[in-house]
Amino acid sequence: MHTDMQIAILGTGAMGSLFAAHLAPHANVTVLGTWRDAVETINARGIHLEQDAQHIHVPVHATTTTRDVNDIDIAIIAVKAHQTERAARWANQILAPNGIALTLQNGLGNYEILAQHVGEARAAMGVTMQGATLLGAGHVRHAGRGVTTLAATPTTRAALETLTALFNRAGIETHLENDVQSLMWGKLVINSAINALSAIYRVPNGWLVENSETRALLSAAAQETANVAHALGITLPYADPAARAIQVAVATAANKSSTLQDVLRGAPTELDRINGAVVREGKRLGVPTPVNEQLMRVMSNPRLASHRVVQAVQ
Repeated sequence: MHTDMQIAILGTGAMGSLFAAHLAPHANVTVLGTWRDAVETINARGIHLEQDAQHIHVPVHATTTTRDVNDIDIAIIAVKAHQTERAARWANQILAPNGIALTLQNGLGNYEILAQHVGEARAAMGVTMQGATLLGAGHVRHAGRGVTTLAATPTTRAALETLTALFNRAGIETHLENDVQSLMWGKLVINSAINALSAIYRVPNGWLVENSETRALLSAAAQETANVAHALGITLPYADPAARAIQVAVATAANKSSTLQDVLRGAPTELDRINGAVVREGKRLGVPTPVNEQLMRVMSNPRLASHRVVQAVQ
């Protein structure tokens, strides 16, 4: 079933390409981004999706300019954190008057930037546990299935109910909830545990669980982030943060985290919005975060050997 819903996906990276490939057969999808090679490749050959041992080419329209995009019902923000400001400005330019801009990004602060530009009534936040690895321009591997959760407010609920149904039809398991902060910190726990470690050790997510030292570090980082959330009065969407982080790492075992993908291609990482945010909030609240601090220290100085992470928290 194809709807007339107008969807813009802002970002040509792994997650943007994955969602575009799934949604394009079901709605009118445009990919908007600054990576010219990806835009040209998508327009010429569609998005190349590797999924379940299949290679699928999905026709999708892509562009580098907002002039080609207007009257958008849903703008999905799928760029890196350092690009959020620009994406939020773009979303404001292309949305229909009652359109909604939805961030599915990692880390803290993106939702607030989006709301500043499009207005709180038109800003929405979601978290996705889908795993995606970018293999090249317009070429993505679906590296792990996970639940996507969208947080509804009174002004966004109707649009997000429609979008949730569309996501589910497109094979993206999606649920609608009400508590934005719970969702945001629930994902931050996972990202703070997995992303930096996977980048430091240059390994896919599953390796972190198989190795006893990194499993312990992963668990400790997750618990620290949960402690900060609890100090803020936030109830996480699961009871055991360490167990949940391990569960996600296992479910996305073959996936290279977005941070590892950034490091491998020499791009800026989002860790200041992930582990850095945990450290800052921890200091403000008087909650110790030594593992998150050490992960940030090692990531900011690549010459430090990865075993220094282990030494610092023993």
